[in-house]
Amino acid sequence: MKIVAHCMVKNEEKWIWYSLMSVIDYVDEILVWDTGSADNTVNIIKSIDSPKIKFKQVFVNNAADMTKYRNEMLSETKADWLMVLDGDEIWPEKAIVESINKLDNSLDFLVNKFWNLVGDVYHYQPESAGKYKIGKHIGHLTIRFVNLKKYKTLNYICDYPLEGLTANNKTLIQNDIDAKFQMVYSPYLHATHLVRSKSNWNSPNHRNNQKYELGIKIPDDFDYPRCFYFAGPTNPWKKRSWGYMLNAIWQTPLKLIKRRIFK
Repeated sequence: MKIVAHCMVKNEEKWIWYSLMSVIDYVDEILVWDTGSADNTVNIIKSIDSPKIKFKQVFVNNAADMTKYRNEMLSETKADWLMVLDGDEIWPEKAIVESINKLDNSLDFLVNKFWNLVGDVYHYQPESAGKYKIGKHIGHLTIRFVNLKKYKTLNYICDYPLEGLTANNKTLIQNDIDAKFQMVYSPYLHATHLVRSKSNWNSPNHRNNQKYELGIKIPDDFDYPRCFYFAGPTNPWKKRSWGYMLNAIWQTPLKLIKRRIFK
């Protein structure tokens, strides 16, 4: 069984090394395409000495280009299973091993739970903040493994940040009521709400989504990704500052009220 990961990045210097290193031992190949980083992301990717990483730099002018390149990635992929990997997603061993153990030819895809980190790697958003819906499941979840043998005409439709996979150019696979999937409950870590780069950037094509929220404390016995203990290019263990805490203290109640109103 061959697993190929797709990772499209821009300005992810804080987490890209950990993201790639957290899965590199479990997949056969990682297509890593940079869409115009202005920070140290490219150098960090190139510093990883592995034949599994297939790196390319592409020029993205608008949101439609993101979808175009994702489809180009698909056209260059020969594998049994596709893994979708963002540059700010880091996988604990338990989460990726559980996922791989559930890969079965009868399934269309897997649905993975994740923890949306807030402030640092010690806290995450409550499940009530997650609005993704797949089948009967709602929360912080997404499709991260797709059976390419089941989808012969798979491609992306819509533009960033709403792009999604479809097999018929009409219905996204997560909305297909006949799709067969399994849930993976061991969460991976998603750092989309943390600082991801020293570069100040924000455009219609890429988002910088740092959020202020107290969150839920990750249990002391949680098995963090092994790569966090390696000598990486950045420090994943840095705790949130007092300035962050002051912002989070007054913003958290407002977020909780909003979620109750718009649940």
